[in-house]
Amino acid sequence: MNKTIAIINDPDVTLGTLPSSIKTINAWEAEWKKFSFNDNYIILGGHMGAYEDEKYDYLKKEKNWLKNAVENNTKILGICLGAQLIADSTGGKAYLSKEIEFGFKDLDFIKNDALADTFESGQVFTWHRDTFDLPKDAVLIAETEFPQIFKIQNTYGLQFHPEITKDLFTNWYSSEISQKELLHFNVEKESANLFKNSNSLKKTMSTFYNLWNNT
Repeated sequence: MNKTIAIINDPDVTLGTLPSSIKTINAWEAEWKKFSFNDNYIILGGHMGAYEDEKYDYLKKEKNWLKNAVENNTKILGICLGAQLIADSTGGKAYLSKEIEFGFKDLDFIKNDALADTFESGQVFTWHRDTFDLPKDAVLIAETEFPQIFKIQNTYGLQFHPEITKDLFTNWYSSEISQKELLHFNVEKESANLFKNSNSLKKTMSTFYNLWNNT
């Protein structure tokens, strides 16, 4: 059975509700040449932009590996920054959006997809300041004002955060930068909604992950 490896791009963005048994590797320490295209990979989020590869040099190696892995039909799941890195490395373009998207959103589904339909029954939690243009070979599955779920080859990109937990949110919001960028949002309302529905969100993530992992 193929193993699953999660790539951490930011020390503050970890597995969340994903199974703690998943092996994690820091992107800045990764030996990309040793990664098998036959294994499964989860590319996690981060505060940096996919386009900031001069500032975060390891992103260059990561995007080069992602391009080759997608072309080799490797099974990959990208979350937030992970989705942006996938788009940016396969012919699309990641960039700073005009507005931040934050809070719970309804997804507008454009195409049916047995895996992505897991998120059709409820709202998803968003928090991103970057977005992306899709690669020409990608299929957009769901969106808000921004692309949210896409597929290219055997790879899925999710712009939102299905792995969100109370602890992750609290950690992310503790920074002065986050508090400043969310100044005009009703953070109290969105966080209360998150805390109230954390068990339901965890169940949905578990359902999605098990389907993805066993497909």
